[in-house]
Amino acid sequence: PFVSGLISYPSTYLGNNISAIFPDWPSPLNQQWNLSLQKTLFSNLLIEAAYLGSRGEHIWTGSLNANAASPQYFRLGNQLNALVPNPFFGEITSGPLSTVTVRQSSLLVPFPQYSGVSRLRAAAGDSIYHGFTLRADKRFSQGFLFQASYTFSKLIDDVQERFAGRSSIINPYDLRASRSVSDLDRSQIFVANFVYELPFGTNHRFIRSGVAGKIVGNWQVSGIVSLLSGQPVVITGPNNTQLPGISAYAMRLRDPRLQSGQSIDRWFDTTAFAPAPNFSLGNDSRTEPNLRNPGIINADLGLSRYQPITESIRLQFRAEMFNATNKVNFNGPEGSVTAANFGQITSAAGGRAVQLGLRLTF
Repeated sequence: PFVSGLISYPSTYLGNNISAIFPDWPSPLNQQWNLSLQKTLFSNLLIEAAYLGSRGEHIWTGSLNANAASPQYFRLGNQLNALVPNPFFGEITSGPLSTVTVRQSSLLVPFPQYSGVSRLRAAAGDSIYHGFTLRADKRFSQGFLFQASYTFSKLIDDVQERFAGRSSIINPYDLRASRSVSDLDRSQIFVANFVYELPFGTNHRFIRSGVAGKIVGNWQVSGIVSLLSGQPVVITGPNNTQLPGISAYAMRLRDPRLQSGQSIDRWFDTTAFAPAPNFSLGNDSRTEPNLRNPGIINADLGLSRYQPITESIRLQFRAEMFNATNKVNFNGPEGSVTAANFGQITSAAGGRAVQLGLRLTF
């Protein structure tokens, strides 16, 4: 696609932030394996127990800082902030690298002629997943079907999810420092769904004929029930590393779990965390393996009725309720150690929602 060849850096955009695709760009790789045992009961009920495993390699992270200073320079201490002569003065005419002097740390990066270099779609992450599932699946019979599954699992990775990640990488040279329980991990999940045709009307058990049969016939109830454990809490702290491209996790001083129970005003022991000292990476992990956000309990229900108009035309009415019980599902607590409401839950997901619809099928 590059019919005129590639533009060789650093000939363009000097002094600016740039994004680049680096030559060592492997394709993401996923390995999966599983073992399952199935048993059929009563001719229409399937029970399955299974182990599922997967390994992700070269996971896309969106972008990775390719112009970070090495943590080995922490030994320079306050000298990192010392102003030194700018070797690019006069060559770079705009931006932070156009001044007579610059901070010492800005010259310790791999590409000091750029104020930032993002490694676009860096395929650098790694993950491992293990899960046990128990599933029941009843095929449709006598107007009823249901499916239910329970999963107990653990997902570990060293990069945040590309589109919905809640955590961050502090050192692009050492992703093992960011290896932890994934910020999207839910250790336990139970989901069940059902469809039930009410036994009224033509070809059913009750009220098979007459006006009443036409009114109460053809109704169907369905639903989905979900019980999910919470995702791990993410604690963040100020970046006092003084190194470009290098960040820090907070300091974990002790076990932050409360012995006397949790509340939305105090979800964990906030005194168990502190900002990392200057010129350090902190000692906390990317996510908290022993602290979880509130779980989710949700029930969605549907009531529908179809009305045949002709042999090929059918009208369906639907009434659906999302979060039918109007359960309050709280969001996670504030995770910044410097926030005034650190450790407090201040928001929740939406309440019950109802929608009605007509669908004409022909």
